[in-house]
Amino acid sequence: MSSKQHARLFPALVRAVRLFIAGSSLFSQRVSEKLGLHPTDMQFLNLLELLGPMTPGFLAQCSGLSSGGVTVVIDRLEQAGYVRRTQNPSDRRSVLVGIVPARQKKVTANYDSVQKQFEQVLTGFTDQELETILKFFSTANEMRPRALQGRTK
Repeated sequence: MSSKQHARLFPALVRAVRLFIAGSSLFSQRVSEKLGLHPTDMQFLNLLELLGPMTPGFLAQCSGLSSGGVTVVIDRLEQAGYVRRTQNPSDRRSVLVGIVPARQKKVTANYDSVQKQFEQVLTGFTDQELETILKFFSTANEMRPRALQGRTK
């Protein structure tokens, strides 16, 4: 790619990603308000849906929140009936936090139309383009924990 083309595409891509994140965050905030939850609660539910039950410590690593902040979010979600703490079978001193399946369905139902729209957009890309998009997001996701660590030190 020529440096001229790169100079044009790079800021356009950064802008597009930022607009996508803003739109996604605002949509998620509307859903959280509808369900009577905090926006952070929604993101914890999203992490638990995507990654499965996890310890509060791992939720802290994923979110960048302190252990106290994670406890507050888990307590809120548990009180609202969205998550359940269970004994960690690999470490009896810790717990796993998991989504209550019936409540998970209530949350994901609010995202059905967005999911269909997203899938429709993706059908317009070739396999090679999809691989490039996947590589971009996978790399960005891998870098996030390092960015969170750098911020908290």
